[in-house]
Amino acid sequence: MVTYIVASKANTNQLAQCQILGEHIEKNVPDCTVRFVIKDKCEWATFIDSVCRTYGFKEKKCPIVYTLEGDEIGDGNAFIEEIKKIYGINV
Repeated sequence: MVTYIVASKANTNQLAQCQILGEHIEKNVPDCTVRFVIKDKCEWATFIDSVCRTYGFKEKKCPIVYTLEGDEIGDGNAFIEEIKKIYGINV
């Protein structure tokens, strides 16, 4: 089972795309979960610093997508490509 974490500032275009894809995945792919962590822009800098330090990520992206196990997927576009490649889903 894989759990994707999508963390982002509120109200970004890529976040909206990831949310649509995440909802689709959760309905159609067994053993796959998508969690969203949405922060206000005033909280983002502290939050992304903490995430990058905890998991050892080098680049601070928004949104940033990673697995619960700590594997960095990348930004929203990388997440969309990963889902397309692994599950053949294109939303």
